[in-house]
Amino acid sequence: MISSSPRAPYVCVRCISRQTHRLYSSKAANPSPPPASGATKLLSRRLISIHGSEAPKFLQGIITNNVRADPQTAGFYGAFLTASGRVMADVFVYPTLGSNWHRDTNKDEEQGFLVEVDSARASDLMKHLKKHKLRSKFKLRLLENDELSVWSVWDENDRWTAHTQSSPTEESVISLTDSRAPGLGKRILLPPSSARTPGLIGDVDEAPLEAYTVRRYLRGVPEGQLEIPWDDSLPMNSNIDIMGGIDFKKGCYLGQELTIRTHHTGVVRRRIMPVQLYGINDAVPETLEYISDAPMNEISAGVDIRKDDKRRKATGKLIANVGNIGLGVCRLEQMTDLAISSEGSSFNPDDRFLVQDCDGTDVGVKAFVPDWVRGRIRGPKTQKRVEP
Repeated sequence: MISSSPRAPYVCVRCISRQTHRLYSSKAANPSPPPASGATKLLSRRLISIHGSEAPKFLQGIITNNVRADPQTAGFYGAFLTASGRVMADVFVYPTLGSNWHRDTNKDEEQGFLVEVDSARASDLMKHLKKHKLRSKFKLRLLENDELSVWSVWDENDRWTAHTQSSPTEESVISLTDSRAPGLGKRILLPPSSARTPGLIGDVDEAPLEAYTVRRYLRGVPEGQLEIPWDDSLPMNSNIDIMGGIDFKKGCYLGQELTIRTHHTGVVRRRIMPVQLYGINDAVPETLEYISDAPMNEISAGVDIRKDDKRRKATGKLIANVGNIGLGVCRLEQMTDLAISSEGSSFNPDDRFLVQDCDGTDVGVKAFVPDWVRGRIRGPKTQKRVEP
């Protein structure tokens, strides 16, 4: 049985006047810690149907990950880029052939896909796809909200599957493994009338959207327009590469040039990392932990993260937060112990960093490097000297 307990977000009036986005505030009750198992209906996501004989070929030339024409291909995570290599939208792609939805809707055996995207940019992505469709043989449609719903389902006791490995459509239900980071669970597409059908989402209760968001933030996983702004983010800075969203061995696709060049020759100095907020006079937290009753003032998304010294030089930006945890774009060699270049690191474990809340009060901020991130960021290349 699914029980729903939605929470209304508190919005800071001062943040609105600054035209910044704020999700949650400690002046309203912070959400409870996420349950060990649960299911969240992701109302912020929309679906685009791409169906037809040339659908795989079209997607292959316009998305960062590899699209296979095999009818049994698994779903995957990826992104659409602009010609200059900026992120247009981070997406999940679900093959539909063999599902009940495909049989009922398309009534044929041609390959089809559902592209899951942030609802705030669904119409813009539709325009982008239509622009590049030309005479390709496939149909393109933005699904209505009452056709299919996107669910995230997780169970901390389940064994996590290998990174970037996704599950194909099983038992006529469209689903895939959310392999961006360990423990994120599965994503399932269901008609609204089927959400309460026993077995479709497992024996778990419905959790509010905040629970899903907290779980993402603890793993350092950004998602959607607010955290990966349209045409304002590079895929490497947003961790799309280490979350399995880019196939560096595939052929040409829109925006590939800068992405490949950065991967092979460049150094990614800024990445999104999970951060924890704390009182400026409190001890620096040693482990990343969501504390639901932590006292926090309203903090604007996009505020600079600065080093706590006389110069207060900016070292990153706070993207978003729920209570005392969030995501920040961090300069790695200043805020973490990651070695990313042969130039050396200025990181000092005794350094402290801060942001300012909407009232101008300093709040401490600490960046953490999840284990899965640490194992996937390449170390600096050693320059070999040729002796005469």
